[in-house]
Amino acid sequence: MASKSAKEKIPGISKQFNSYKEALFKSDADLVYISLPNSFHFKWAYKALSLGYHVVVDKPLCDTTFELNKLIKIAKQKKKLLAESIFFNYHKQFKKSLSLIEHKKNIKEILVNFTIPKPKKNTLLSSKKFKGGALMDMGPYAAAIARIFFNERISSYKNYIKKDIYNLITSFKILINYKSKIYSGLFKFGGSYKNNLTIITNKRSISLNRVFSLPFDQNLSLSKEDAKKKKIVKIRKDNSFGNFFDEIEKNIKNKKFGFYFDRMKTDNNFRNNILKKKFKS
Repeated sequence: MASKSAKEKIPGISKQFNSYKEALFKSDADLVYISLPNSFHFKWAYKALSLGYHVVVDKPLCDTTFELNKLIKIAKQKKKLLAESIFFNYHKQFKKSLSLIEHKKNIKEILVNFTIPKPKKNTLLSSKKFKGGALMDMGPYAAAIARIFFNERISSYKNYIKKDIYNLITSFKILINYKSKIYSGLFKFGGSYKNNLTIITNKRSISLNRVFSLPFDQNLSLSKEDAKKKKIVKIRKDNSFGNFFDEIEKNIKNKKFGFYFDRMKTDNNFRNNILKKKFKS
């Protein structure tokens, strides 16, 4: 483990470094997990891949298409796994939701509301220097929902953003029309906490109230409602982060190093072409 802030020995850690560079050169690990401020993701991911590590990076993996392509190129050259740590859909409740809609072609509309209380001024989420803001923090979730549920071309869309006095994006709202489906989402800093996803099909609606930040030690529930009745479906506790890393380890073992490349490209394209570059204030 490498941490500049942790000066004392952390229990359970065999090797601990106070320098990221020293950790990369002296660690005997095979994989590097990068959980630094957003502005450092590309730099340290590139260094780790160059030194022959498998790399997993907190979302967002990086900011631009240029950066992503450069990371994928070095990962291919070194024959190493590279993945963005987005794992909300590895939870049992997500799998249950997909089974209840029966088939993605039945989806008519997806509604998302992810709102958190306004972050304090001195936090990373509020820092323009460290590439904070709602778009960087929540954009990967918005893109992942589009990738998971929608396999049609976008016919039209409307996007709206709000910025603070420092020109940092604090909220974004999307309304996207696909050929036969609609994606409506609000992603916002400031307001009472909401973490909701509603899937509307031609038969029923499925509503989840803990979607993107999932507790690993709590049972959850979702609601299923059709024309006749509403039913609460209980979901046993599950560790989505652990499930994600089980898959990572499996893909490293099987040398499926390019497993995540296409999804990262798809998500990056959505963030930069639908969310970031073509917003209408």
